[in-house]
Amino acid sequence: MDGAWTLLEPLPVIQGEKLIIQPLPEVDLPEELPPEAEPPALAEIQPVGLPAVEEPPAEAVETWTPERIEALTRLWEEGVTTAEIGRRIGVTKNAVIGKVHRIGLTPRVITQKPPPRRNVFDFTGPACMWPVGHPGEDDFHFCGEHPIAGKPYCEHHVELAYIKPKDKSEAA
Repeated sequence: MDGAWTLLEPLPVIQGEKLIIQPLPEVDLPEELPPEAEPPALAEIQPVGLPAVEEPPAEAVETWTPERIEALTRLWEEGVTTAEIGRRIGVTKNAVIGKVHRIGLTPRVITQKPPPRRNVFDFTGPACMWPVGHPGEDDFHFCGEHPIAGKPYCEHHVELAYIKPKDKSEAA
């Protein structure tokens, strides 16, 4: 059977309500396939429904040039934020953070701590119950400022929560 392809395991076939196991017939394959039958190169294969992946431009291959590293170091020492450093040198904030760690720049010390978050169970008297953040997230809390009499919110949040009625004379 030189040059013939055979299936080693039988092929299941359904006929009516019966499952019949039968071997595949032998097929002779040509020695060489025509060029159009060649499978595409792996680089040409793209998943269905996804856009083709483009090669990065040649100038983007080396992100961290000596000039960028020098600018990063200077701006970092001046106290510029990571987002602003990224905008100025043309990289993302996360790229700046990663490079700062890799080149060993001195970490910044946060001198001002944010006020403690207020949980609804922390209040002993009336407090603004305006939710801040998203429920279920770690930073979710309530405003906690002193509310306006008869309202559940402080002056600032009352302005956000309630719509002032229009004068009837303006509506006509």
